[in-house]
Amino acid sequence: MRLKNKNLEIPHDNIFLNDKLQRINSVKNLTLLLRNVSSPLVFSVNAPWGAGKTTYLKMLHASLIAENSKSIYFSAWETDFAVDPLLAFLGEMNSSLSRFLVGDSKKLKAWRKVKAAGVHIMRRSIPVGVKLATAGLIDADKLVEDEVGKVTESLSKDVIDAYSKNKEAISEFKKNVSEVLRAADGGVEKLYIFVDELDRCRPTYAIELLERVKHLLDIEGLVFVLALDKVQLAHSVKAVYGADFDALGYLRRFIDIEFSLPSTGTEFFINHLFDHFELDEYFGGRTAGETVYDRESLLNSLKVVCSGMSLRSIEQLFSKIKLISLTVANNQYFFPEFMVFLLSVKDNYPKIYSEFSRQEADGKELLSLIDKVFPGGDDQSVWTRQYLEAVIVSGKMRGARSWSENHVMLLKGIVNSNMVAPEKLEHSRRVLELIQNMNRMGGSVPLVELLSRIEMLSNFNFD
Repeated sequence: MRLKNKNLEIPHDNIFLNDKLQRINSVKNLTLLLRNVSSPLVFSVNAPWGAGKTTYLKMLHASLIAENSKSIYFSAWETDFAVDPLLAFLGEMNSSLSRFLVGDSKKLKAWRKVKAAGVHIMRRSIPVGVKLATAGLIDADKLVEDEVGKVTESLSKDVIDAYSKNKEAISEFKKNVSEVLRAADGGVEKLYIFVDELDRCRPTYAIELLERVKHLLDIEGLVFVLALDKVQLAHSVKAVYGADFDALGYLRRFIDIEFSLPSTGTEFFINHLFDHFELDEYFGGRTAGETVYDRESLLNSLKVVCSGMSLRSIEQLFSKIKLISLTVANNQYFFPEFMVFLLSVKDNYPKIYSEFSRQEADGKELLSLIDKVFPGGDDQSVWTRQYLEAVIVSGKMRGARSWSENHVMLLKGIVNSNMVAPEKLEHSRRVLELIQNMNRMGGSVPLVELLSRIEMLSNFNFD
């Protein structure tokens, strides 16, 4: 029983095996670009949260390795516990570069010097910070003038000494990184460093990481590929520097080339999730009456509602539907279009959903959302809108009967009128017919039961 979509694996012998969004051509083009571009370079892959950046980055990383390029991948979010992002870089590079440097004593020696210089750079910032913190804890009333002078003099000396030694360490660091990247012919080999989930890091860490990349790792041969949501990262920058700070301008200082991940059709992804969540297996066991059509109805509804949603949001929607399906017996009606509609309304129009869920409330506001959730002029969309109107009116027969009966009378008035457009006449006639069928089958739509399944989801965390 699968309730969550697992992270896609990227087999190195078949990189695009699980490319459910058909991004193979984009990855191949970017692979060629990165192999031919001059270094040093900071390249960003920009897309909103949940758009598939991680999978894309991993395919790009694997594609470069397949071309015999040296490439390292790590998640910034998984390392933002580190005091200094440089520590994370050195750690990831140390574990990855070891296999590239085996048997090359000259490069191994240079790499040891890189690590030593890196540790020195990080250590240099500690004494001053500790003393500043200590000074802040001293009771100002007890500090006599000469003591203040001593603290100031000591701090000034530490700052100057730290700056000079840090400058030397940075020079040593860069020189030896260049030595590690030196090719046999005397040229420079590229090393690609993929940094994922930068926008999920705590703001200070994300900014420090960018600073390290631009000022300390701005070395010929290094190509950084950052996956980020630029809008979200800009919020992190403003959280540190203030709401009026030009965050986007600040980010442009660090990124040389920005690539916006192209949006892709969701149909392939939906079909993949339908299979992954084993929904075919579930619907295959539904053979009673109208339940045999539930699979197709659900799939068609999802393709409409998921249009424009992020991939992560689509996954979460599938998780919810899977949970709901486990509460519906094989001989019970699933009401797939209505369940998808309610889930969408609950997420996007929570106040209207909350009001509708009260048993005595009418369905007028909910009816007004049908066209927004299920737009389109094709036959399937037209039928879905008619069906949803019928379900809402039938479902409210028990809690808001007078409203439902008045709506039925309104529909009958339209059907019996000679003064309305043919499309409106046909719509009203079809909705009336559906309401009558629903009421005959079970007295009315079991709205309370359906809403209880939606409310059950409130007890789960899908983030």
